[in-house]
Amino acid sequence: MLISFFTFWILIFDHTQLSDNANQIFFFCFLFSNLIPLITVILLKKMGKIDDMDASKKEQRFLPLLLGIFYAGVGFMVLSNLDAQGLVRGLMFCFMTNTVIIIIITKYWKISIHAMGIAGPLTALWIHGFHSYIIIISIAIMLGWSRVNLRAHNITQVLAGYFLGTLLTWAQLVALF
Repeated sequence: MLISFFTFWILIFDHTQLSDNANQIFFFCFLFSNLIPLITVILLKKMGKIDDMDASKKEQRFLPLLLGIFYAGVGFMVLSNLDAQGLVRGLMFCFMTNTVIIIIITKYWKISIHAMGIAGPLTALWIHGFHSYIIIISIAIMLGWSRVNLRAHNITQVLAGYFLGTLLTWAQLVALF
């Protein structure tokens, strides 16, 4: 969630001319991609719907993912009404559509949602012009290492998450936004 927070920050505020409603756009990005999903996961854990904050069990992922699609969809509509920049709206759109793909894959296999979730914002930053290989690769390696080290995923699941997250995000942002 920190990556999406900073990604939206960069996409919104890294311009010589800021839109009059840049702060409002950033607030809604934070609300729908960070705050509401975090509160939801905490509530689902307290209610016993998921065992841990990562919804580590494949069977427990559907409800938080479905709610995430809803939140991103509402966020996309709000950002569209605020006339947010294309990459900002596009990244929120990708959160929604990529999560649909995650739900389908999760029925059969435990792909790394963390890897997919970090690949999207990093791809959006790349399209935006942030071409720092060292930072992007370092973030990817640290996340991948942590997922494998924690035994939450194997290397194949992490690499598949990175690859699919990058490919889907790139295709959608370039084609639609």
